[in-house]
Amino acid sequence: MPRLLFVLPLALTTWAGCLTSQSPSAKASDAARELNVTSRFGDSTSVASMTSPSVRDQFLSRRSEWGKLIRVVDVELASFTMNDTEHATVMVDFSWTRVDQGTLHATRVRQEWSNTEGGEWLLTRERRDSGDIGLFGEPIAKIDPEPRPDVQFATRVIR
Repeated sequence: MPRLLFVLPLALTTWAGCLTSQSPSAKASDAARELNVTSRFGDSTSVASMTSPSVRDQFLSRRSEWGKLIRVVDVELASFTMNDTEHATVMVDFSWTRVDQGTLHATRVRQEWSNTEGGEWLLTRERRDSGDIGLFGEPIAKIDPEPRPDVQFATRVIR
């Protein structure tokens, strides 16, 4: 019986600890990760509700070529900063290629997130911070290299 009196409060305390809600920074980080990883695979419409209504159309148009003309190879949350309990800044590194080219590009994007009254984190602003342009559909010059002759070994035809 004395053992039960010791184990029961310990079990209740542990169980209650599992029910506590996440911190604002954990919620913001989870929201940023979910939005970026899901949209990586060209499914931006399923996470459009995670954007502020004022930037939602821009968000969808900027990612309209993802999965079609743009292939996002990797996405990584490079840094996460809580400005205060209601605002966060996330730096996201994208590695991507154009389907019609073989060059791997890298772009760093700065995302601003805000906590709504309901506790939901929404993307409020996004812009390219550094790296290659073209990730968000910006026009880029297409480079077609000239074909070069084989200079290593001359071809000899024996007849």
